[in-house]
Amino acid sequence: MNGKFRLTVFSDTHGNVRALEQALPIINQSDWFVFLGDGNADIDKIESRISAKIVRVRGNCDIACSLPAESVVRVGETDFFVTHGNAYGVKSGLFRLAEHAVSVGCPFALYGHTHRAAITEFAGTTLINPGTASRGANKTYAVIEGDGKTFTARIMNL
Repeated sequence: MNGKFRLTVFSDTHGNVRALEQALPIINQSDWFVFLGDGNADIDKIESRISAKIVRVRGNCDIACSLPAESVVRVGETDFFVTHGNAYGVKSGLFRLAEHAVSVGCPFALYGHTHRAAITEFAGTTLINPGTASRGANKTYAVIEGDGKTFTARIMNL
């Protein structure tokens, strides 16, 4: 597969559907929309207006949600490990998350849960947290772009 790929990554909206509605033009310019949990009911409300491929995992606050807790997504020739992050203790450190991503062959791990946007190189993998789009917060998300083999990420303000 050749070409350019773009992923828009959100997490932790916690009821702020308005932020997602504001981001719809950005989301729909992407190939993938990745949602890392804690607000999956918000995604349900706008899903029909999203034209990008959607990847979602459940967060610790997604009550009665049947989505998986984690997933591996292939973009071009690269695998991305996708999780909310709570099961890997990301509020205490990133070692367990990075170790797991490497063990499943993913050079990238996407996670949320902390509400702190960050791009971190750790233990041979790139860990990307888009931050939060919840009410009252400095609303951030991540954009990841690449050619299918190499990718760069940046944190964006909404």
